[in-house]
Formats: sequence, C-alpha cells, structure tokens
Amino acid sequence: MNDDTDGAQAPIPVPWLANLQAGLLDDDTAAVIRRRVLDDPESARRMDALERVRRDLADLGTDSASAPDVPADVTARVAAALRPEPPQANRVVGSSPTTATHAARRSGIRFRAVMAVVGVGATLIAAGVGTGMLLHAPTRTTTADPTAERITVSKPLGLPMSDPEILALLSTPPDLGPLADAQRRASCLTGLGYPPSVAVLGARPVAVGAVSGVLVLLPSDAPRAVNAIAVGLNCSSVHTGLLAQRVVIRP
Repeated sequence: MNDDTDGAQAPIPVPWLANLQAGLLDDDTAAVIRRRVLDDPESARRMDALERVRRDLADLGTDSASAPDVPADVTARVAAALRPEPPQANRVVGSSPTTATHAARRSGIRFRAVMAVVGVGATLIAAGVGTGMLLHAPTRTTTADPTAERITVSKPLGLPMSDPEILALLSTPPDLGPLADAQRRASCLTGLGYPPSVAVLGARPVAVGAVSGVLVLLPSDAPRAVNAIAVGLNCSSVHTGLLAQRVVIRP
C-alpha cells in the first residue's frame, strides 16, 4: 500500500481496514494504515463503523432471540429440491443393499452440506448489509422500536472533555490504568501506529458513551499539536478498541 505524497490522500478502502481488524496484514503495512486512520477522519469513521459491526455481530452470536427460525415453507421447498428422484427399475436391478444404503447416505450428506451453505450465505449477507448501513447512514433515526434502534447509526462519539481539560493533563502525572503495565502499553501503542517506546505525554481514565477506557496524549507530527486518543481498557496491537480521538493545539 503506497502513500500518496502529492495532494490529499484518499480514505483507506474498507477491505484494507477489515484485513487490519482480522490481523491479516504484515506489521509495516498495519502500522501505515493505523497512522492513516489517526490522521484521516473519513478512514477513522470507516474503522469505527467496522468496529460497531464487529461488536453487533458478537452480540447477535450470543442472543438466541436475535434471529427467527427459518420458515417452515422455506425449509420444505429446500428439502423438496434436494429430495432424490425415486429409483428407476433399471437402477435397482442387481443393486445390493449396501449400494442403496450408500446412495441414501450421500443424499443426506448433500442435504446437510447445502443447508450449511445456505446458513453461511445468509450470515454473510446480513454482515454485508449491516456494514453498508453503518458506512452510509449519516445519522441515527429516532424510533420507538428497540430493534430498529440497535441497527441504526449514530455519529461517532467525541471525547467528553474540552481542549483545556485535555491540555491540563500535560502537567499532571499520567494515570494509565491498565496501560501502566509496560508490556500492555507497548502493545497498545503499536496498535495505534506508534513506536512502543514513544513517550506518553498524559493520561487518565475516561468513559466514552457507556464504554470505559483510557485517554492517552501522544506526540503529533504537527507543531504544538497533541493527539488525544481514547482506547479500550484491553487495548492491544491486535485490537485497540479505539473509542474517540482529537487533535488538540497547545496555546
């Protein structure tokens, strides 16, 4: 993936961000993409949407009531389409019981395999639709239906602190919470696209929405700028749990 040094860079494509989430990229490429996410608001919005799809799918996987059973008429049509034709006379003459049993077993295996493919296909379609909705819906729509409320999209939450409050952390000892552990902090910084030994300018626990995390202040390439980044309590190189971010300018 090449950096475009002439003019503004295009947002990172969603497949690249998905590969980053899945840990499929090499370390150098992953670091470049993470830095781009920090610097490009549109790429950050796409990453945030993917993170929410990932969380929603995880919630759906543990919610037995999230998806209804397949309608009986659909199951019946699939079964009818897969049901083997009645054996013709010239096929059964000389057939042994073993051969007939083997044919029936193959038919059953084929039925189960196709049903599995149908189920996987339905899951992938649902995930694709959910991602598309998150990436293209600009605001949350107000509705009384709790199910619709879960699948509509809100604007990414910002840091619940003013710029002066954030800059005040530069003059107080960092409160890193779980990231006080050097190994965990190095892993988190790597996930954010920083060298593991970069100096943390300030930190404190913070809650973004209903999610607890840690706000860390990190150096920026721009003069007098500070990158304020809120990450999850389990931030690591694999999954930072990015909650919010802002560039703050020192006076």
